[in-house]
Amino acid sequence: MNLLVRLGRLCVDSLRVPLGAPLRHASLVRMLVQREIAARTSGTLLGKLWPLVQPGLQVLGFWFMFGVVYDAGSRGGPSFLQYLMLGMLPWLCLSEVLSRSTGLFREFSVLFARSPFPLEVLPSVMLVIPGIVYGTALVLTTLWMLGVVAALKAVVVIPLLLLWCLPLLLLCAVIGLFVRDFGQVLPFLLTLLMYVTPILYFPDLLPAKARAWMWLNPLADWMAVIHAGLTDAVMPFNSLWRLLGIWLLLLVPSWLLYRRTLLHVRELL
Repeated sequence: MNLLVRLGRLCVDSLRVPLGAPLRHASLVRMLVQREIAARTSGTLLGKLWPLVQPGLQVLGFWFMFGVVYDAGSRGGPSFLQYLMLGMLPWLCLSEVLSRSTGLFREFSVLFARSPFPLEVLPSVMLVIPGIVYGTALVLTTLWMLGVVAALKAVVVIPLLLLWCLPLLLLCAVIGLFVRDFGQVLPFLLTLLMYVTPILYFPDLLPAKARAWMWLNPLADWMAVIHAGLTDAVMPFNSLWRLLGIWLLLLVPSWLLYRRTLLHVRELL
């Protein structure tokens, strides 16, 4: 019984500390976000609009390629163009967060190397800008393709995805601190994972044997849940339970590892 109580407290702490840190240090988080936006847009003509323009150009590029060049909409593809757009934007958000997370401590090392700094705010800072940028892009794309009701549902997709990937972000940050090569390898792994996840193709195009193994890929579950939720298809509850199970399985160990690393991060850097 004591073990279950302790495990429950650890689960609560695993969410309360990293997600509550932005509230306790709101001014610091705001300053860090503004600093990052300035670093991305300083000296550009469009200024602070660039973070939103970039995913917008990606959406237009996909639309031109598959909606104009390949004319996917007239070949049974309400379907394919919508499927691609609704899956690709969450994927780009997840990919950006995980790729950057490997350099989390080094990116902000100037701020905490010689002075006290609440390191628990860094994971949430890493999530803010991708969440706003790709969340806005997904809502506008869904509004364009599926209408107002689907767009209202799309509002929660990116926040839930980022909440789910929080344990992965913590793990990648710790591994990237100890193994610098991991930051070079992860983008290739994510590219490979994109090809084995039904983002660029419908799941039923996979051979039957490959579909039987798809349950091992949690991102395939995410694609199924996103498309079902936004298009009013039948919700795959097996995928929901798998995603929840993976999240609960990783949440406490990843936070404990991250918290333990915080004690030594200044020495390691």
